[in-house]
Formats: sequence, structure tokens, C-alpha cells
Amino acid sequence: MVKFNARGLMPPVFTPLNDDLTVNYAAIPPYAKFLAQNGIKSVLVGGTTGEHMSLNVSERKKLIDKWVEDGKTHGLHIMVQVGGAPLADVLDLAKYCSKAGVDSLLTLPELYFKPQSVLELVSYVELVAKAASNLPVLYYHIPSMSKVEVNMPVFVKEASNKISNFKGIKFTSNDLSEAAQVLRVLKDDQEIFLGADTLLAPAALLGIKSAIGTTFNLFPTLAQDILDAVEKADVVQAKALQEKLSLAVEAHTPEGAWVPIMKAGMEIVTGIKVGPPVLPQKPISEEAKARIETRLRALKVLK
Repeated sequence: MVKFNARGLMPPVFTPLNDDLTVNYAAIPPYAKFLAQNGIKSVLVGGTTGEHMSLNVSERKKLIDKWVEDGKTHGLHIMVQVGGAPLADVLDLAKYCSKAGVDSLLTLPELYFKPQSVLELVSYVELVAKAASNLPVLYYHIPSMSKVEVNMPVFVKEASNKISNFKGIKFTSNDLSEAAQVLRVLKDDQEIFLGADTLLAPAALLGIKSAIGTTFNLFPTLAQDILDAVEKADVVQAKALQEKLSLAVEAHTPEGAWVPIMKAGMEIVTGIKVGPPVLPQKPISEEAKARIETRLRALKVLK
């Protein structure tokens, strides 16, 4: 019986790069320590934030090994996203994770020959789950990027019936009505992780208490304070704190694409240098970084 016990906030970790675009593995130990010291109990390796879809398989395996090694030092649950590659590579990565000390898997759908129905998507996730039958496997729903738009409550029900180690989804959509429907069909040992940082408080009010969000790298305590306020039924405080986090996100968004702006923000807010994005994405300008810092200072979110 495969058990899945990760709950709460899970930052999708950045892949630190040197200026010459090689992976900066030396940045990972202090990064893992920073997250653990700020109350984080689990991380997602290889998500959108981690840019693994732009890396080759050997780099992805090295990063998995490094996060397992350094994350376990701090007691972190290591979830790895294996999708965003040809199916043969996805299955290779899943098998690798099953023996590498990883705690759970997340997978995107097939991104070129996209699943057109619930059953096609279940079939794809089942292939990944069979390649790592000893690990909990979750599905990564991000229709804005994947363009796979099947009904999630129906998918979760079908996947749960067919895949013994299927343990939930990462739900990166602003449709909280659909998210609430997913929550209703989940079993006790399954979880839904919200993927929308700006909806943490309203989702928590609906009972969605776990989330995977880029900003938890930058503002882990602020995000936890939002969940704590909802838990205490302090709606006024939850709203105020959510507004603070949402404005911090909006301080970045005018300056470019999500990963380049958030990599810049990580250094501004925490001092941890995660470098430029992986090609084909490009880093933002020094002027753009300065504007982000000015806005964050005005919001009083910088130490």
C-alpha cells in the first residue's frame, strides 16, 4: 500500500544556474536549508518553476539526486515532476525516481499528442504510475500551459479507480469551483495542491489546505500566516495577508514571464542567487529588477 503524507505548503524549487547557463549545484544546499529553516516541510523538484521541461534527462537526474541528498538532510519530502518530455524519457525518469530516494511523483500530461478525453489522460498517468509503482503519483493540471482541458473531478474519480498509487493533483487554475468539486471526490489519503498563489485564502476557506506556489520560495512565512489565519477563522486577517501576497506577486508581473521575474525576485527577497532562466527563456534587465525591488520596498515585504 503506497502512502502519501505531504500536506501544506510546497515550494516548487528553482533550478539555480550560473551566468554561463550551467546548473549551479552548489547553490542547492543553502537553498534547501533556507526553506527548512522557514518552516517548509516538502518541495517540488522539476515543476514549471524548476524549468525541467527545458533540461535534458541527465541534468534532470543530477538535480533529482542533489535535492534528495540535500533535502533529506533537512527532513524535506521530495516530490519530483517527471513530465514535459517524450514518453520514453518520462518513464525513464519515473523509474529512476522510484530507486533514487524520491518520496512522490507529479506528472504533466503528454504535451504534443495531447489527451483528448478523461480516459486518454487516465491511460497516460497510469503508464507513469506503473513505472514507479512504489511511489505516490499525482497529476499536474495546468491547462494554461498544457492546453489539456478535461474535467478534473471526473478524471480524479476515474484515475482513483484505475491507478492504485494515484494520490491526487496539483491544480493550477483559478477555477475554485472545479477545485472544490475535486476536493469532494478525493479519498482520505489523496490531496489537492492549489497552484494559484493569489487564491490561497479563498481556497483554504473551501477546505483546500495544501498548495504548490512559486512565491512560497520568496515568502514562506507570509503564505503560512495566510493558512493559519483561515484555520483560526480570522477572515479579516486572512484577507489582509492574502492582499499583501497578491500585491507582492503583482510587483513582479509587469516585468516579464513568470520564471524569469520570479528568479529575479528570489535574489531580491532572500539573497539566494538562482541565476538566469534556462534557454529559451531570457533574464530580465537590471532596470526591471530595480523596479521590482522598488515596488517590494513600498509594500514593506523586504527585510
